[in-house]
Amino acid sequence: MQSCHHRPLSFSASGQPHAYRPTSSRSAPSALRYRARAIAVSAAGRPNATSSGEGQLQQQLREEVEQEEEETGGGNDIEIPAKATHVTVVDGFLAGTAAEDLRGVFDAHHAEPRRVHEYRFVWDYWHVPGQYTLLRTPAADYFPKEQYDDLEAALLTYARRELGCAGVTPVWLSCYVDGCRQELHADVPHGPWAFVLSLTRWEARRFTGGETFVMRPEVLDYWRGFDADAVVERGSLVQQVEPLFNRMTVFDPRLPHGVSIVEGTRDPREGRLVLHGWFNEPAPFFSGALTEEAAEPTLAAALPPLYAALAELPRARGMLTLRLSVNPRGAVEKVAWLADSLVPSPGDELPSPTEIRDAIMLEIAGTMMDTAFPAAEGPSEITMPFMFD
Repeated sequence: MQSCHHRPLSFSASGQPHAYRPTSSRSAPSALRYRARAIAVSAAGRPNATSSGEGQLQQQLREEVEQEEEETGGGNDIEIPAKATHVTVVDGFLAGTAAEDLRGVFDAHHAEPRRVHEYRFVWDYWHVPGQYTLLRTPAADYFPKEQYDDLEAALLTYARRELGCAGVTPVWLSCYVDGCRQELHADVPHGPWAFVLSLTRWEARRFTGGETFVMRPEVLDYWRGFDADAVVERGSLVQQVEPLFNRMTVFDPRLPHGVSIVEGTRDPREGRLVLHGWFNEPAPFFSGALTEEAAEPTLAAALPPLYAALAELPRARGMLTLRLSVNPRGAVEKVAWLADSLVPSPGDELPSPTEIRDAIMLEIAGTMMDTAFPAAEGPSEITMPFMFD
């Protein structure tokens, strides 16, 4: 069993499973169908479970599904993502001149190498033999307060709306010159998502290396999909992301990752310059007419049964975030999947990872589509995070 947490409204429930490896995108109509399929996977995941009661329930749900489809023509379709998305790239992240302004602060501090001032002495040369070599400093102490506050606000806006996270760790500013690197590592304790926001003049760079690389998830389950005839090279093992100027890379920090060694310049003005940290504090985010206070009783009633149903499915770990589009009457008109790092725990007696993953997502989608929120004066959107551990 595993636990699913919905921290924002202080709800928690024991147990839940998942899966991690999907095929192509599929659509599935009807909350009833979601639930029927989830129950089937739940039974398959428990070899010692008796099937009589579950079989009757599945038959009942099947009949209800058929009746619903006759009456509604199939209901609303929901896309089930084919794969978890462990790496997301957002180009042009900061609006307007914000990225140029931040970069301008750095350039001004280093404009005259012979000039001595306080900002020349704030850098920590972080060197762990065989693991990390880079220059770093807390961004909040380096940039003017107004600029740092604007940066943090942009990060938090993205985190709340796209990830379902209400917090961001203190941001680091790091500079990489000749010989700097990060070898493979994972930094799980800091938050469910890590980010790197580049201030590097990538197109004008005078060095090699500096890319962020993240191990591909299939490498961690290497033998399951092993092909003796396939050519295996670096690109097959890691996903590499170039730090283009004002590009933010958001990734699952559980996956081993690092930074390719920078070679070719010792001038900090010409090196790799990035802001980085972690998004944390999963919590729902409300926008529109419906407030969190108004929605809380509804969620307090809907989530515990959902957690109980998820607890019957095979174990998985990660984060799943979805956005609910709620009309003024309080009905959920659309469910869209956002952040998704769900990975199933391996087991010989379990259904396929795809089936387990689908069952979890279908159970959540079915419950959310059936949830009736209070009426409001206009449409609303709710970003809902679910943590599995």
